[in-house]
Amino acid sequence: MLRLFANLLIVLACNFFLIVGNAGPSFAQECPDPTKATNASAQQKQASKRLNRALPSYRARSARYNLALVGDSLVELWQPWIKDSFPTRPVMNLAVAGDTTQNALYRLEGLDLPDFHPADVVVLIGTNNLGAKTAPCAVAAGVVAVVSKVRALWPGAHIYALSIPPRGKRYAFYEDVRIPANQLVASSLAEMPGVTFVQMNDDMLRCGKPSDKDCSNYKPDHLHFNEGAYKLITSFLAAAGLQL
Repeated sequence: MLRLFANLLIVLACNFFLIVGNAGPSFAQECPDPTKATNASAQQKQASKRLNRALPSYRARSARYNLALVGDSLVELWQPWIKDSFPTRPVMNLAVAGDTTQNALYRLEGLDLPDFHPADVVVLIGTNNLGAKTAPCAVAAGVVAVVSKVRALWPGAHIYALSIPPRGKRYAFYEDVRIPANQLVASSLAEMPGVTFVQMNDDMLRCGKPSDKDCSNYKPDHLHFNEGAYKLITSFLAAAGLQL
């Protein structure tokens, strides 16, 4: 398993440099070493109270679960609507609010669920890596590393990797980072077997083009989702082939 994961990382790193190189000289020169964006040991972070409470049950009854969710607050706060979103699937929500891709890697490396063999895994991560001093390829490298780790943990699962959604003022927070990062993730994951990249419809999520008008799909912080957004995300996953 470790050898498979190591080989996957080597292949992904090579593909990543090819993608970045094709994006143009200036972009390639500004891109940091992808290993810095995937350094799980430097991003240790405790699980949330919700996950700590849920883990004993997850471990004791792991055989009954066949769908896992991995991500940050956008996934952890999905919990109140999980049964409505996935009415036929017992769902294990492994997301933790505030997690970066590095945090998620650290968490997955220490996950102790030996009897858990999900049929499908949904990944939504990366929004907490967006920033003015972060290159799109670094954000994308982290997302791809998380998906690769999920693939190594559960090789029999089909993985649905959701695009990083809009957020922030005018729902246009660091679009110059977010949009190309999603494009790089899509290109990288296209070559990975058993993985479907799900490009969500940004304008549907934010109720139209970027504007100062509040969107009911979002909470007042313009980051976290209300029920309407989760209904949309569920429809995007269903259209991509995930059984609900």
